[in-house]
Amino acid sequence: MNGARKPRRPRWPATTNTFALALDGAAKPAWGDIHQILQTMTAAFTSLRQGVATELQWSVLAGGLDMSKAIERQGVVRGLSDHLAAAETALQHIYDRAKLANGWRPTVLYFNELEDIKTFVNLHAFQFRQLSRGELRHAIASATGQIRSGGGKVNLADSAAMERMAA
Repeated sequence: MNGARKPRRPRWPATTNTFALALDGAAKPAWGDIHQILQTMTAAFTSLRQGVATELQWSVLAGGLDMSKAIERQGVVRGLSDHLAAAETALQHIYDRAKLANGWRPTVLYFNELEDIKTFVNLHAFQFRQLSRGELRHAIASATGQIRSGGGKVNLADSAAMERMAA
């Protein structure tokens, strides 16, 4: 013997119920949680449409867009990238008009911005209804990682509902 030991092989704990883990990941998220998040998005869109949105409400929509892009990259619901890009452009133009040197000033939307963001909110709701818990957890992790790597701060739209889904 040369004294070299084989590296330790990690093992699954004997108490892990892989069937229960698979079922948990494959199950749909609770409808109440999805409804809360979509309601927060809809309220932010309503404020933006009325020209009274705060910067936080704008960031709820921007964060939702990041989630939609993560879902698109994940491949669960595909083919929405053009709509998401149009919504991203609209949100950026709104931000550029509303963000001033001394703070945030709500701004009105142009028709094309209104239409692009409305389409995005509807598509985002569709995407959320298609995801399993596991896919949603993965999308949340991907979107938050993307935001943080870009130097942004993550604000969860409805933190209690998002934490329940991410757990």
